[in-house]
Amino acid sequence: MKASVIFFVLSAAAPAEIAPVSGFSVLPPLRSTVISTETNSKPTTNDDKRNDLAAKLLTTCVEYGQIGSKLSEEERSTIDDIAASLGQSSSPSPAKIELSGKHELIYSASPSASSGALGPLTGKVTQSFLDETNFINRVEFFAGAFKIELYAERKVLDDTRIRVKFKETVISILGNEVKRFEAKGSGIWDYVFAGSITTPAGEKMLLRVMKTPSTFVIVQRHIN
Repeated sequence: MKASVIFFVLSAAAPAEIAPVSGFSVLPPLRSTVISTETNSKPTTNDDKRNDLAAKLLTTCVEYGQIGSKLSEEERSTIDDIAASLGQSSSPSPAKIELSGKHELIYSASPSASSGALGPLTGKVTQSFLDETNFINRVEFFAGAFKIELYAERKVLDDTRIRVKFKETVISILGNEVKRFEAKGSGIWDYVFAGSITTPAGEKMLLRVMKTPSTFVIVQRHIN
């Protein structure tokens, strides 16, 4: 266990692969909440096109699986191609969108443990924003019995890029903190897309797609 923990912490803190963090248990609910791709008789609007592409991206990620390193090159390219098309409908300043609350990881192409993969295990990954600067990257295994939290801060560089710097790592087992230490590493998130999408039920979700340089797909449910 000790070797696995060290491997995860080192991997998650690597500058080139910063984990925009979020969840694995979200996949079944996601099937019923993403936007329908079925056509209808209404005129197609820009919002419809964005929602349809978002639905295609999310359902493809769900179908292929959260851990991109386990996919074929063709499957990863398919996800990247959909994301690139969706990027044309992004907010003009995606890096400056206000972020709050908890966000869920849907897909990560990172070969490191920042995707939630630790050997044969797959963790539940979330990202919680504390304020405009500070947030927590959190990975949970065994229904939260084993938890790793990376405290980090972010700085907007321009309309599409954010610099992230890790500050501290906290490891907990069964709700008890067992280790806390300084975290090193920094990197840049380059936004491909960020914006709200709408489900068939009228629920809005915030969708973010970023390169770190690996592709990450993240959602926040139940936004206003």
